[in-house]
Amino acid sequence: MTAFKRISLKIDSRLDCVSLVSASINVLCRENGMNEMNSYQVQTATTEAINNAIIHAYESQPGQEVTVDWILDGHTIRIEVSDNGKSMAQIPPDIEPLPEAESGRGWWIMRRWMDHVDYASCDGLNRIILQRKI
Repeated sequence: MTAFKRISLKIDSRLDCVSLVSASINVLCRENGMNEMNSYQVQTATTEAINNAIIHAYESQPGQEVTVDWILDGHTIRIEVSDNGKSMAQIPPDIEPLPEAESGRGWWIMRRWMDHVDYASCDGLNRIILQRKI
C-alpha cells in the first residue's frame, strides 16, 4: 500500500507569515524521507511560490488567503500553493536571471529544484503545483 498524506496550511497574504509555513514544509519533507538538501530545495521552491502569490496575485495587500497543500502520494511530494488573486497571463520564460537581478528568480529556482512545476487558473482559483520525488 502506498502512503498518502495531506496537510493544508492557510496564511494571510503577508510576507511575515511565510516563514512558519516554509519551516513546516521543510520538516514535513524531512519526516517523510527526504534528506536535508532536498528538503531545503523543496522549502525554497515553496517559499518562492507563496511569495509570488502574495506579491503578484494579491499585489502585496494583506487580508487575503493563501493556501498551501502538502501532499505525499507514494514516493512523490506535491505542493499546491493557491490564491484567489490576479491570475498570471503566462508563466515566465525559463531564462536564468542575471546575478545582480533583485527579482525574477522565483520561477527559475522552482524549475531547477523541483521535478515538475505547473500553473493553473480556473474559476478565480490560481494554483502553482510543485512536485518532487523523494
